Amino acid sequence: MKLVVLKGGDESVPLAQAARSHPPSRAAGAVALSGDGRHWVLLNVSPLVADQLATDARLLRHHGLPDAAVRAVVLTDAQVDHVTGLLSLRDGAPIHLYATPAVFEELTHALPVLPLLEHYCGVHWHVIPVAGECRTAVFRVEGQPTLEFTAIATDGPLPPHAVRPDSPAIGETIALAVRDTVTGQRLFCASQIQRAGAAAVEWMREADCVLVGAAPPAQTEGAVVGGREEVLALLDGIRAPRKLLMCRQAWADAPCRVPEEWQRRGIEFAADRMEIEL
Repeated sequence: MKLVVLKGGDESVPLAQAARSHPPSRAAGAVALSGDGRHWVLLNVSPLVADQLATDARLLRHHGLPDAAVRAVVLTDAQVDHVTGLLSLRDGAPIHLYATPAVFEELTHALPVLPLLEHYCGVHWHVIPVAGECRTAVFRVEGQPTLEFTAIATDGPLPPHAVRPDSPAIGETIALAVRDTVTGQRLFCASQIQRAGAAAVEWMREADCVLVGAAPPAQTEGAVVGGREEVLALLDGIRAPRKLLMCRQAWADAPCRVPEEWQRRGIEFAADRMEIEL
């Protein structure tokens, strides 16, 4: 199983500029995943991913990744920074889109990306059945016969345009656990570790590689919540040899350096074009 981080680290953008142009409260970037190193699936599609795939010559060494035929996408939620990149994939073959019923509802009504795409390339819907009382579901992705995906319902955060902001449906946000059925290696991805929930944390403890986003520290009534200690506590005890954190501009010591305490605990920042092979 091979993983390539796409628009995940803003590695060429100075820290101050990154904070202005990409506020750390926004959703983490996207990644590409392959079971055989030739066929790829995108996990979320941030706005700049399509342009990166078309223009970044450094991605050419990943056979098949820059190819316009990459049209399989798994969504973990309906955050703007995870879904609007779908519009940049509108030219070419239909998109095979994997999402929960709640996310399909968001993208049909609140943020009508799917109706727009029907006027261009079209979309093949593949429903991930996390809804109602079903909080986990195993599914497969076309073109990835050796990868087994498990979706786990998490607790948010919801996008500002959510259809039901006061009573979110199960499946509005999910984490993903991916197992390579040939090697047995496991990947775990979650957009926000602080709100992943106990069930997702159990899956994370079984992973060989963890790739997570984290909400930045926030000042609330004079107290700092969601700080480094909370993130460290959640990552402590995780046996994964690789522990990667997205959205580094919210957490880095200048100049974009992993804090020493985090380095000692084996935590890295995800960077654009970072490659991980499991």
